[in-house]
Amino acid sequence: MPGRRLLLASLCVGLAVSCSAPQYQYVRDSHTRTAFRVPTTWTIFDKQAVLGLGPGPQADTPDPIEWLVGIDGAPDASVGHVLDTHNLASDQPQGIALVRDLSFAERDGASIAYLRNFLFPIDQLIQNESDAAVVSYDDKLDQNGYHGVQLVFQFRASALAKASASATQPSSTGDEQLQRALLGGEGIAVLSPDFVEVDEKVFIDPTSSKVYYVAILCSADCYQRNRGQITAAVDSWTVIA
Repeated sequence: MPGRRLLLASLCVGLAVSCSAPQYQYVRDSHTRTAFRVPTTWTIFDKQAVLGLGPGPQADTPDPIEWLVGIDGAPDASVGHVLDTHNLASDQPQGIALVRDLSFAERDGASIAYLRNFLFPIDQLIQNESDAAVVSYDDKLDQNGYHGVQLVFQFRASALAKASASATQPSSTGDEQLQRALLGGEGIAVLSPDFVEVDEKVFIDPTSSKVYYVAILCSADCYQRNRGQITAAVDSWTVIA
């Protein structure tokens, strides 16, 4: 009898695990052969929503961004939370993932420094040790010939405007146009002194013609609470060769 009870209990546990709701959802783009996973409780916004584009066909003009999604982990998810320059130190994870074509000039300068500073001007931020710090860094990523870098860093939100302004000088690295479009430039000079923590992973293809980028961020306190989910999401960023 005790053995039968144990067997029934084991079956119930097994069924509960197998029938429970999935913890992660996969976000894929077949055209760019890119995929990653995020918790099912997080909300994904498409390119039109993130960039504020109107419905229907867009103007037939060159667009280097092949794919873009916004990520919001807040229960009351809103595309307005994604890279809100007045609330980068958010209390819930947020971020973006994108694939971008590089111009001929950008391909010539697509170094590790370019990838490292692709969205956030990290090299400028860390010039002042009280404003920013790199927590972890790996620039030896190699995924089927796609080379890249992954790093976790913290920065003081109020320091971003000054660093962004410095990053517009001729010696700057990273995607300046994208930085200005998504992070606002000098218009965000007065911000909270809270620290933002970012986990980002970026690849460049073997021909140096495309960049594959993901970043998830929130306040340093939020990051510590959600470290497992953030790390799992960024680590899953994959380009299928």
